[in-house]
Amino acid sequence: MASAKHTARGDIPEFRIGVFECPNCKTKLRSRMAQKAKPAEATNVSTLVRKIKEIQQGLKHTLRTLQEKIRIFETERSSLLFEVEELKKVAEIRASALEAEVNEPREELRSLRKLLGASDEKS
Repeated sequence: MASAKHTARGDIPEFRIGVFECPNCKTKLRSRMAQKAKPAEATNVSTLVRKIKEIQQGLKHTLRTLQEKIRIFETERSSLLFEVEELKKVAEIRASALEAEVNEPREELRSLRKLLGASDEKS
């Protein structure tokens, strides 16, 4: 476990915690087992520059990947929109044909009723 506080020299204190169980009452207790100070990492400008360049390269790679995915999705979107429009046209043609098929028997029914002298109240 590392402490949030640093020592006067800038070291980061670390210590280990053990969990012990009382053999009589079975109560679990924590206790510090050992402590050591981890030396503070020497930070110089060249190390920071190297880390920044690594991060920058990672971000550039991520940006290229995302741009490629965006292009792929835009292409897929446009093809799907085109397909939807084509399906709408087919659906409208089928609806018109079905309407014509339904109107044909209606007209025939009206003409038969008229011929037989029945009233046109039911239609």
